[in-house]
Amino acid sequence: MLGNYLRPRSVRMGRWLVLLAALFALGLVACSDDGGTATATGTAEATSTMADAATAVATEATPAPVQATDSSGTTLTLAAPAARIVSHSPALTEILFAIGAGDRVVAVDEFSNYPEDVAALPRVTYSSPDPEQDLAFEPDLVLFSGRQDGSLEHFRELALPVFYLVEPTDLAGVYESIRTLGTLTGTEDAAESLIAEMEARLAAVAEALEDVEDGPLVFYEITDDLYTVSPNSFIGAALTVLKVRNVAEGTEGAYPQLSSEAIVEANPDVILMADADFVDPTGVPQRAGWSGITAVVEGRIHPVDGDIMSRPGPRIVQGIEDLAKLLYPDRFP
Repeated sequence: MLGNYLRPRSVRMGRWLVLLAALFALGLVACSDDGGTATATGTAEATSTMADAATAVATEATPAPVQATDSSGTTLTLAAPAARIVSHSPALTEILFAIGAGDRVVAVDEFSNYPEDVAALPRVTYSSPDPEQDLAFEPDLVLFSGRQDGSLEHFRELALPVFYLVEPTDLAGVYESIRTLGTLTGTEDAAESLIAEMEARLAAVAEALEDVEDGPLVFYEITDDLYTVSPNSFIGAALTVLKVRNVAEGTEGAYPQLSSEAIVEANPDVILMADADFVDPTGVPQRAGWSGITAVVEGRIHPVDGDIMSRPGPRIVQGIEDLAKLLYPDRFP
């Protein structure tokens, strides 16, 4: 399969070597007019040069194998950097495009919607993926995240080249995912450049908040039945970068459900609504008992992009920068 993908380059290499051999042959004929010694010397030099050239071309045309170990502890070895990738993770899809490997992606899950280029790509199932779908794309790399863990063994039994990456719970984990995909696609330099850019932007945010001791008290709403994020979640870790105090501090689990009474009692300074595409923020003051909450009184109810904040990919930096402007308008005009 991968051989079929690389065959046009091999044909071009073969033609190049034939032409090279013909040119050297012409040189040898010209040398033969100068006598036997010159011909013998020329023959030896030409043979050596042809051998060196052939070795160099062969080395260039044969990419080195790549290897990485996934979240299940399984080491995947590819004969060459991945060239046909099926991604079942919106976050991993975004990373691939950000490191310059987007042209290798041949199919994505139905929730991958960024960047715009993915709109034209075929779709595979996000939850409970069907191996027949993936096989049709002849992938040399299939990317799974936590949602697909139940299908992992079945895909591997069918010899599909699956690499499993659980969603990280912090920014360090995002960097590790970027590095891993850089290795699997042979784009290590681009991956490191992306990480350096993300770190520099976050350092600028941290510098602006260096003297902040207690940031605003925040309620981050995922759904209108009051599921939120604890500091143990990926989103909660991003909020920690902004030095906010989280209404869900001390709760169990990454995404706890709070009662309306608990939120009223906590009295958050800011309400961030990741569900604003489905829930009208203007209706929040009409919730029973919420009219006296500080965030409501001061008009600090803000819609946020749930995709950006929930996906452990490169855009989380943009999400943090956007929240910084909402939470600290005097420091991030």
